Amino acid sequence: MKYIFIILLAFFLFGCSIEGEKGQFEPVVVSTTEIPSTAKIGEVVPVYVKAYAPNGCWSKLQISLTKSDENHYLITATGYNNGDLACPDIVIQTDTVFNLSFNKAGAYYFQSNKLPFTLLHDTIRIQE
Repeated sequence: MKYIFIILLAFFLFGCSIEGEKGQFEPVVVSTTEIPSTAKIGEVVPVYVKAYAPNGCWSKLQISLTKSDENHYLITATGYNNGDLACPDIVIQTDTVFNLSFNKAGAYYFQSNKLPFTLLHDTIRIQE
């Protein structure tokens, strides 16, 4: 009897499998980017960014800023889409501030989002 219980327990423990998460990280919309129009060399410039996901199936929203070349920056956001669940009808959002400092005068260009989302463009002019 003891061996039957151990065998049944082993089948129970190893027979049940935990289904892995079906979600993945995907792009979400950067909805707001606020950048001052001018600043001086060496001055700290706050770049305020807000992003959102369309429903409650999304989590772990992250905003990133990457320098694509000398005077161009790209702002994007990603979130974890939990897959084909019944999703609550709420907007999930996050925001952040990037504090930048420029050491050269000129125009610096910012693009928020990549296609298929609406592209947002901003420019800041750095003065001596």
